[in-house]
Amino acid sequence: MRRSLSLAALMGIAAAPVQTPAPPPPRLDLTLSPHSATLGVRMVLNAPGFKAGEPVVRLPLSLVGIPTARYDGDALRAQDDSGPLPLVQDEEKPTPQGVYRRWKAARDSVGPVTISFSAPPRAVTAATNNGPLFDLRAEGGGFVGAGVGFMATPARPGPYRIRLHWDLKDAPAGSRGTWSLGTGDVETVAPADLLSFSFYAVGPIKSAPAAPDPNFGLYWLNEPPFPAEQLGERIRRLYAAMAAFFGEKVGSYRVFIRQNPYAGTGGTALAHSFMFGYNPAARPTIDSLQSLLSHEMAHNWPAMEGEHGDTAWYSEGTAEYYSMLLSHRAGLLPVDRLLESLNKKAYDYYTNPFRALTNPEAARRFWSDPTAQTVPYGRGFLYLARTDDAIRTRSGGKRSLDDIVRELRRRQVKGEAYGIAQWLDLVGQQLGPQVAKRDYDAMVSGALLAAPAYRFAPCLRTERHDERMFELGFARASLGDRVVRGLDPASEAARAGVREGDAIVEVGDLSKIRSDPALPMTLTLRREGQLVRLSYPPRGAQVEAYRWRRSSNAPAASCRF
Repeated sequence: MRRSLSLAALMGIAAAPVQTPAPPPPRLDLTLSPHSATLGVRMVLNAPGFKAGEPVVRLPLSLVGIPTARYDGDALRAQDDSGPLPLVQDEEKPTPQGVYRRWKAARDSVGPVTISFSAPPRAVTAATNNGPLFDLRAEGGGFVGAGVGFMATPARPGPYRIRLHWDLKDAPAGSRGTWSLGTGDVETVAPADLLSFSFYAVGPIKSAPAAPDPNFGLYWLNEPPFPAEQLGERIRRLYAAMAAFFGEKVGSYRVFIRQNPYAGTGGTALAHSFMFGYNPAARPTIDSLQSLLSHEMAHNWPAMEGEHGDTAWYSEGTAEYYSMLLSHRAGLLPVDRLLESLNKKAYDYYTNPFRALTNPEAARRFWSDPTAQTVPYGRGFLYLARTDDAIRTRSGGKRSLDDIVRELRRRQVKGEAYGIAQWLDLVGQQLGPQVAKRDYDAMVSGALLAAPAYRFAPCLRTERHDERMFELGFARASLGDRVVRGLDPASEAARAGVREGDAIVEVGDLSKIRSDPALPMTLTLRREGQLVRLSYPPRGAQVEAYRWRRSSNAPAASCRF
């Protein structure tokens, strides 16, 4: 599943003109009512005419490892003009991302159908695994989360004439509701998926800028440790630069912030918006959040049709590559920080223990191991940088990867094909079909990708060196189960004293530890009723790697990319 969805992509813009006026989409009235412990949901479908056995609404039981509000038993109810409408639950065919539950009508419906349920927020602790920000959370006297985490949405894809209303009579004083598409009551025409893959926040929300802007907003419930107003202005500038690059007028865009009780940061981009989470104890700064924010924002444009496992190298690779380049071009990422970002992404790729997996092999591990999930990030970034390098070299600087990425985006918006075949054709026009296919196949197969020699030259030069592979020393699932399993007896973990079956009480910030070879892995374990504190370098064998260095004699003019 794509992590970011534009409204145009969700609606599926058609290329051919409509010859006759289409009937207006059916109406869908949605009311969200925050209470002290739950978020009430009431959805009215205007005369849908469901047949007995037809699915009415659907919701995943979990999505990429993130549990949702399941609504077991009769927690989800339906009613029509004949009274209660009985619903029968079953499950759709499982996918790598999760299993959807659906609720089917037990009889034919009569007139409007009202679906109602109370959404409980997910309980999270310091032991909760970091992951996509889909779940509904209680925070700062309100609620925040993505629709797919709590909202059963129509099984019919739509589009619908959606009218969202916030009922705030039981909410704390000063509360307001915000959706990815606007603050307060909102009306729009969109498919059912938009209700799932968008963000909602309600409660005593704070926001920036100070003067309300109908096209942009940054929202939070708990006060963050960084100046949110300054962050909002940086995001606004970056959004304008990215939209201009991809040929899109600056439109409605919203950013949501929430706190995590566990270590690490994370972000998820959905329709017209993204959300990021942070751990307050880490005291993040605006600069430290730059890479995360620009990556999630870049997800709003480049995409490739096809299965996620086959195309994640493009969706994640373009987000990695253009999050840096467009931030740099907008004046928000100076050369020294660009160099730091390039080397961090390269380091994460070269030391990834799953680096040599094929794309299909990595895809099978995506949602069970977060380290495997990052394979397409580094692989895509380096493959795209190498492709950009080759095109610029072949054309004498007249053409670049920018031309191909924007062309694929144009085709996506126009409803034309924009998949792997189109990518290979466009790259083949620049480098030759055989070269394009050879390089693509090498990337898919998990071949080592050296850093491009000329893309950032002469300002930056590449050099080969060795790094030690990241190696936790035991099964990654142990961190979720909180018990050490699959301990490698030859690992640094075993040498430090970690034992099979140790209970894991506390663990360091794995994302930081993985990206910084100087940081040790720290564990607090419980063994035979006693606490044991250990640290060790989570590293294995040396591997071939590459990095960039600043050229001391390069003119400043050569450092604009």
